[in-house]
Amino acid sequence: MKNKLTNNLGLKLLSILFSIVIWFIVVNINDPVDKTVFRNIPVEILHANSILDQGKVYEILDGTDMIDVTVWAKRSVLNTLGRENIIATADMEEINFMDTMVRIKLSTNKYNDKLESITASSENLSISIEDLKKKQFVIEAGTVGEPADGFVLGNMVSDKNLLVVSGPASLVDRVAKAAVSVDVTGLSQDIHTDATILLYDEKLNIVDDVNIKKSIGQVRMNIEILQTKRVPINFDVMGVPASGYAVTGKIDASPSTLLVSGKNSVIKNLNSIDVPDTALNVTGQIKNMTTVVELKRYLPDGVNIAEAKFNGKATVTVYIEKQQSATVVLPGNRITAINVPSGYHATPLVDDDDEMKIRVTGLAKNVSDVESSKISASVDVGAYMSDNSLSELKEGTYSIKAALHLPEGVAAEESVTIRINIQKEEENSNG
Repeated sequence: MKNKLTNNLGLKLLSILFSIVIWFIVVNINDPVDKTVFRNIPVEILHANSILDQGKVYEILDGTDMIDVTVWAKRSVLNTLGRENIIATADMEEINFMDTMVRIKLSTNKYNDKLESITASSENLSISIEDLKKKQFVIEAGTVGEPADGFVLGNMVSDKNLLVVSGPASLVDRVAKAAVSVDVTGLSQDIHTDATILLYDEKLNIVDDVNIKKSIGQVRMNIEILQTKRVPINFDVMGVPASGYAVTGKIDASPSTLLVSGKNSVIKNLNSIDVPDTALNVTGQIKNMTTVVELKRYLPDGVNIAEAKFNGKATVTVYIEKQQSATVVLPGNRITAINVPSGYHATPLVDDDDEMKIRVTGLAKNVSDVESSKISASVDVGAYMSDNSLSELKEGTYSIKAALHLPEGVAAEESVTIRINIQKEEENSNG
């Protein structure tokens, strides 16, 4: 029996080996080992707080958190695997702050023990580690475009005005300002909209990096759109120039009109901007007075200056001239007595053909235009009696101060007294 088992032993061993090879060949023909490449597999970051808790932040470099994974396994296994079965992780607890690489670990969430091999296009996650920095900004609000013709921007108000930016110090240090912008092109009514906050560097380039975190992403903007209207500016003058001088009545202002804005209900009945006389006091002046008037002080409530480049100040000149003197003639027939008591008649002791010479003063243009036909005088008998406590008059001659009636802008240099003859009226008798 023993001889039978050992007879041709080499041949028998060769047969067994050959059978095994044939079996492997058959098996591999039916279920061969193959490979599949799964592309753009994200690397999951584990224990990120181990860095953040130390006041540091990390930045993944060169896109190494997206890898291609090659899996070798039998075809029957590969056919059951998809991208969702590939697990790639990088554990931040395995790094110290001098390292710049974290090993990427690969596995599958099924048939992991049946894989021949699993490899990645990158074995390590490349990172940089920096101090965490926070910075606070006031959010600047702006607009682009212009409202419709006849309208301008009013107040702009946002529901929030502060933003906190955090991230790697090198990135946060690039940020110079935070701003929002709203397009108002062609608008003719108020707008309420959400605006995205953008970050800018000192050269006004947008800073956009996923590693910079913003405390808020948007603000609610409420923007007024106001109607405009151009109106004249009116000025009044107070005070009296120095003795011998007078205001000519001419006032120059630059500008003389003003573009204002407001709600239609406010400005539809606004026809002028009226600057009170307290703004232009010419007391004691001996020459033209030029001053600057702050127009904003005299705008009605709800009305604003609508000219962006105008500083709101008007330069105003009040013209003042030295008065001139002249002698004018008051004809006798232009002197009258008034308020004569009943039963009396009063006669000026100046014949109609006689003349009284009166010195008058005023601006040259006014004095030169004075004509005898434009002046007159009246003697108020009743006022004379009252001033002198007279209950009745006696017949005779009285010297009474006359009221001169001169053209506007002309005044008498001295008072004028006119002699009046007072006589009782004769009673009518019958028979």
